[in-house]
Amino acid sequence: DLLKKLRQLKNHTHAVYLYYTGGSALNIKANTALAESGMFRRVFIPPCTNDSGLSIGAGACMEWHKHGRVESHSPYLNNWGLNNDEIRYSQKDLYMVAELLVNGSAVAVCSGWAETGPRALGNRSILARADDPELAQWVSMDIKGREWYRPVAPVMLARNLSAFVPAAEADELSHYMLRQYKVPYLLSTQIHGALHVDITSRIQTLSQRADNPWLFDLLEMLEEDYQMLALLNTSFNAPGKPIVHTKEDAVREAREMGLTHLVLDGRYKRI
Repeated sequence: DLLKKLRQLKNHTHAVYLYYTGGSALNIKANTALAESGMFRRVFIPPCTNDSGLSIGAGACMEWHKHGRVESHSPYLNNWGLNNDEIRYSQKDLYMVAELLVNGSAVAVCSGWAETGPRALGNRSILARADDPELAQWVSMDIKGREWYRPVAPVMLARNLSAFVPAAEADELSHYMLRQYKVPYLLSTQIHGALHVDITSRIQTLSQRADNPWLFDLLEMLEEDYQMLALLNTSFNAPGKPIVHTKEDAVREAREMGLTHLVLDGRYKRI
């Protein structure tokens, strides 16, 4: 029904690009069908596609009226009550986190400003190996208290997407974890813990270092030094609570959840 309606609108407007928002745009299956239909040259869906994006849309509208253009912004705009602390880290910090992840630990992250919208995209995340279904289940069910059927997602550098989905290209939807890909089972070894029952996966991609420098550098180190091409990425929140916001939230909830490895503004901290 969604595709039928959009086809009618396309025929009426002759649009070649689609900018799509609203709570319905969080439907991963619908977004995937839309992207794969080839109906539009490119499909844009913002990370804050539900009602949380209304204030940002109003701000963008004012920016357009005042300056005649809208700057390109990252999804990390949620700075309410946060200091503008710089994200600093060393190769040693990255190496310590990489070693923990490779050896099967879960690492919580609270760095810089928070994401807009409901998806954790690397600044308020729990990271772990993506190849271990038991580890994924432990993080999702035991640590976060979620139901068994709730999915977790892998995150990877965009250049590595084709290693899991031949001929696939990263797009704006995968950048914000808003679509899924059908993964050939023989290529899915490194993301077994983040597969859905129909062998699809809601893959998040980073196309350039500017997307998230710390996470990009970590993924690059894991690829080069450990031949690991993906990580499990799920939101950093305790059972029944919203995603952590401040560093104080992060320390308190990590202890409550039994997580001992934490990254604060890029630097590793054991708690």
